[in-house]
Amino acid sequence: MVVLDLLAAIAAAAVAGAALFLAHGRHGDDRGGPRAELVRYMGVAALAALACSVANVAEIAGGGEFAAAVGNCTNVVAAGLAWAGARRLNARRAIGAATTGAVGILMLAVTFVVPLDDATLLKTAGLAVFAVLGAVEFGRRPVSELPGSRLLLLTLIAYGAYNLYRLLVAAATGMSSLLWQHTASTQITTIVSALAIVGMGFGAVRLGRRLDDDPAPGTRAHDRRNLRCAAEDLLASNRQLHVLVMRIPEIDLIRTAHNSARAEDMLTALMDATRQALPHAHAGVPARDTVIAIHAGATPLSDIERDVRRIFADQMPLIDYTDTPDLSFEHHTAHDVHDVSLLMESRRLRPSPGAVPRL
Repeated sequence: MVVLDLLAAIAAAAVAGAALFLAHGRHGDDRGGPRAELVRYMGVAALAALACSVANVAEIAGGGEFAAAVGNCTNVVAAGLAWAGARRLNARRAIGAATTGAVGILMLAVTFVVPLDDATLLKTAGLAVFAVLGAVEFGRRPVSELPGSRLLLLTLIAYGAYNLYRLLVAAATGMSSLLWQHTASTQITTIVSALAIVGMGFGAVRLGRRLDDDPAPGTRAHDRRNLRCAAEDLLASNRQLHVLVMRIPEIDLIRTAHNSARAEDMLTALMDATRQALPHAHAGVPARDTVIAIHAGATPLSDIERDVRRIFADQMPLIDYTDTPDLSFEHHTAHDVHDVSLLMESRRLRPSPGAVPRL
């Protein structure tokens, strides 16, 4: 029965972690902003809860003190990161992650030097403290005014109260008493933990949907957002817009033969050349191998390609590159922002060629 409860906790942790990362969006983006902070802290907390559940299963299967130590450490870290994430969202001093890491390491070490029952009580005390601190943070403004914060607050209060109850029962009757076995045993604790993970995951996703991304300039996410905004503005006054997709076929070879910085210099030079050739266009680098320009289509396509090639070649000496890589061009018409989003995908992730009409 205990194993089934632990498997339920594993499933809850996996679902919570997956939901958080999916709510954030594209993997690998340096989005920045409050939502990225939420996903970073709560996502790692969900993974720590998952590791804790796996360690508990390993302990039951005979993993010994090592599995118990890993389980205690990751359990405390999961609760501590929820508090640390709330502090970040409230723009308070960033001491939460360091404190949580220190407590987690301490918990890992203590498990090897004290009896397992005493280590369990120390872990329970840590969980109660972090749950209370997290509840206090989620009750502060401005986070407390957002949807999902109340569910997070109530979940942490309930979880902290349960762990405090475990400490009181252990102090009053001991861990071998019938009261402990019927109301605070490992089996019951696992069920409570699984419910807490579900509550925290659901509340964090609701909260994340109301938080904003703030991509740092120069990142892929920043360029994608700017290109979508430009497309919306153009489509507000035009039935369609023209999308110029440019690539350097040798970019992967350049990245391998030189380094990623050299490849980024190439893409930046191509974007600058595009902006000079099409001064009224909106250009960006939305993927690791793609430069896109959105324009109204007033300039002949052959003139665009000729000017971009010429300016791009002129920029090679500026980045200390002796050769001029070849360029490939695609010209598309888009009728909505979704079409533009499809074209912004990397070459390896884009849909079929006919998904967006070509000129």
